[in-house]
Amino acid sequence: MTTALSCQLFDLPSLPERLITLADDFIVHGDLLKALAATGHLQGSALRQQIPATQELVVLTLGVRESIEGTLRSTPAVADASLRLRQTAYLAAGAAEELRGLLILNDAGHSVAAHQAGMAKDLTALGAETCVAVAETIAVETLRQRVAQTRESAPVLSSADLPAMHAVARGKAHVTLMLGRQYISNDDGARLSINTIRDLETRVLIQREDADQEGKPQRLRLTTAGVSALASAFGQAPSTTPGHQSSPSPVHAPAPMKRSR
Repeated sequence: MTTALSCQLFDLPSLPERLITLADDFIVHGDLLKALAATGHLQGSALRQQIPATQELVVLTLGVRESIEGTLRSTPAVADASLRLRQTAYLAAGAAEELRGLLILNDAGHSVAAHQAGMAKDLTALGAETCVAVAETIAVETLRQRVAQTRESAPVLSSADLPAMHAVARGKAHVTLMLGRQYISNDDGARLSINTIRDLETRVLIQREDADQEGKPQRLRLTTAGVSALASAFGQAPSTTPGHQSSPSPVHAPAPMKRSR
């Protein structure tokens, strides 16, 4: 599985950006498995395409984890973040094994119901949320440890922008067109303003997954600029996402830091 964002995963200038991008990969992975489950019965060709995509999540997750351990000094927060990524990679590996088992059954002539792919989807269901949470932790730790990172200035997010961007990054926000009107839904239950969403779209920080279609929810996703904006916001202001525990406020350096890739 290679999305427009994941193509740039190892070229992004900061660890939080890489983690937010990886969250998007987990979202795409879950959507693909959900689409498979809607087909009735799984075909061998579909399974063969999905298995390497799931295995790629393992490689990407462990790659970011290795970068974190090689960049930041070990602290309780960094150790916890590393462990969470290791667990996420382990669950993704389990999902790949689940799909491989279904392929073996399929090749043996057994009819494999699509809903059986649900286990693989469940194993990776929290991957996006974990990556976003770890991104926020790592952003705080980067500032605390004053690790140099060079990055271009990113758009500033307001207190109204942050909850919306956070929801989008975790795959929770959708737009639905009904009777000519647009409605915003948030799987977390918190209300998101349509005006905020439109403003973020105008600033090219978020985008819709596909063209408007009456009655069909469209997932909102971060653009590359949106990834940079959210990564910059992490660690600099407390999260206003309901139910989300933000990391402790960082100790800021007295002068702006120069950051290297």
